Amino acid sequence: MSCWDQLTALLFGQLTGSRSLRDLVTGFNSKSAHHYHLGTRTIRRSSLSDANSHRPTAVFQETFFYLLEQVRNKLPKCDASEMIRLIDSSTIDLNLNQFEWADFRSTKAGIKLHTVYDPNAEIPVYFAMTNAKVNDRKALHQLPMVAGMTYVVDRVYNDYAWYYALTQQGSVFVGRMKKNALYEVLETKCVIGEGILSDEVIQLSSYKAKRDCPTPMRRVKFCRKEDGKILEFITNDMQRSAQEIAGLYKQRWQIELFFKWIKQNLKVKTFIGRSENAVMIQVLVALITYLLLKLAQLGCHSKIGLQSTARLIGINLTSRRSLIALLHPDPELNTLPKKEDCPQQFGLIYV
Repeated sequence: MSCWDQLTALLFGQLTGSRSLRDLVTGFNSKSAHHYHLGTRTIRRSSLSDANSHRPTAVFQETFFYLLEQVRNKLPKCDASEMIRLIDSSTIDLNLNQFEWADFRSTKAGIKLHTVYDPNAEIPVYFAMTNAKVNDRKALHQLPMVAGMTYVVDRVYNDYAWYYALTQQGSVFVGRMKKNALYEVLETKCVIGEGILSDEVIQLSSYKAKRDCPTPMRRVKFCRKEDGKILEFITNDMQRSAQEIAGLYKQRWQIELFFKWIKQNLKVKTFIGRSENAVMIQVLVALITYLLLKLAQLGCHSKIGLQSTARLIGINLTSRRSLIALLHPDPELNTLPKKEDCPQQFGLIYV
């Protein structure tokens, strides 16, 4: 089985919501009359299973980054200092009896997707898959950091050495402070903005913190209006207002919505292969599918949501209809004709 046959079949499975390897192969082969459009052919279940288990993931990773560049080319250009990146992870539970290599706890297995997300473009720009028991802070070393960008993270990524490395390379970060963090207040700023309780320049004072992060930081204390929860942010950004710092952290929920979207609309919770390689390929193809849907949405200048786009394309996957016609439905086609215009056809509409 060629890489192209494998990718095409797995994309078919993602877009049609195939529930198993047999379901995917049966559905894909039933559309054999349309295979010539993509230069592919009917496939065997054993061949696809072997390809998923043994074919290197590199070709799918390259495809992901190629499509990522295509999406970026369709977006407005902006300076690196204006770019925001959200970093978070999401755990996917697995059956320990079927995925022994992903042992997580005594009774369950799992994998974790560590993702760097662009909230403006609404796309993942990088991700890494690890065993679920890998600490999020350790996974930071696998994620590339670009100078000049702003990174927003949750409390679990609180790593003073990483904060200092970002500061040294000219990047900005916004994170949550630990409740037991020790610090000295160097300067108290004027409190401006709704919900801002305090705005201070601090120096971390514990031995490990002073060793790993010797530069002054900023601490912003904020009261969330929705539930009254008090949040304490730590950042190296001395330019933005305290209100803007709180606003940056609020954007972090967009990556949570992304994880929720792919789990609800793509096949990343049930897997058609049990090996680590097969799981990695399926996750990669799911993200490739996401980028293809985004490309379709951007290329057609469609105002239809991504979920509706996915459903429309899944239903019409082998129909001879252009994406533009599919994602820009003509309102006139959705209205019933008048009885006097076509009396014979009018009766058939309600049959």
